[in-house]
Amino acid sequence: MHLLLVDQMTCPRCGPEFGLILLADKIQDRRVLEGFLGCSNCRDKFPVADGCGDLRPHPRSQARREPQGVSSDLPGAMEMAALLGLTGGHGNVGLIGDMSNQIRALTQIITSFELVGIRHEMFPSQEFSGLGRGSRLVVGEKMPFRDGCFRGLAVSGKEDGGWMLEIARIVTTSGRVVVWESTKELIGILENEGMCVLMKQEDVVVLSPS
Repeated sequence: MHLLLVDQMTCPRCGPEFGLILLADKIQDRRVLEGFLGCSNCRDKFPVADGCGDLRPHPRSQARREPQGVSSDLPGAMEMAALLGLTGGHGNVGLIGDMSNQIRALTQIITSFELVGIRHEMFPSQEFSGLGRGSRLVVGEKMPFRDGCFRGLAVSGKEDGGWMLEIARIVTTSGRVVVWESTKELIGILENEGMCVLMKQEDVVVLSPS
C-alpha cells in the first residue's frame, strides 16, 4: 500500500472528517507492508498485512455481502486502460471487486497511476502474491477515502446502489467511472449524483462528473 494513498484515506467508522495515522512496522519502496492505520477520533486500528489494508470496522468477521461476480469475460488490460482514459497524468485508479483481477496486468503497462484493488473480502493470496506495484484494500460499507481523490474507478454492475453513491463521491471532477455489466437502475443513481454518460456499448457504460 503506497504511502501517498494513505494520505487520502479516512476512518471508515468516523467518515471523511477524520483521516488515518500510519503506524508502520515494515516499509519498502515507499509501500507499507506491515503495520496499522489508526483513527485519532474513535481509536480503532486497522491492520496492514502483506501490503493489504483491512479497513472493515469491527466486527470484521461480519463481512459485507459480496455481490455475485461478473458473468462475462473481464476486459483486457489495454481495454480497461482505454475505458478509464489513462492516457496521461497521474493519480489513483480503483479496481473494485472482480475488476481488481486486472491489477497485475495493468501495472505492467501503466506506471504513472497508483492502481488500487478494492474488495469486500480478503484477496486470494495465491493470485496477488509478489505484487510489486499497486495497493490492496478490504473495505466495508463505506469507501475510506477523501472526496474526489480517484482519477478513475472500474466497478461491476452487480454492486448495490449505496456503493455507487460512494463511488460518485470519491471520483475527481475530471475522472471516469466504468461500469461493467451495468443496469439502468445503477446508471440512474450515478446520473442523479451529477454524472454524465460518455459512452455506452451494450452493457458497458463510461461516466464522468459533469
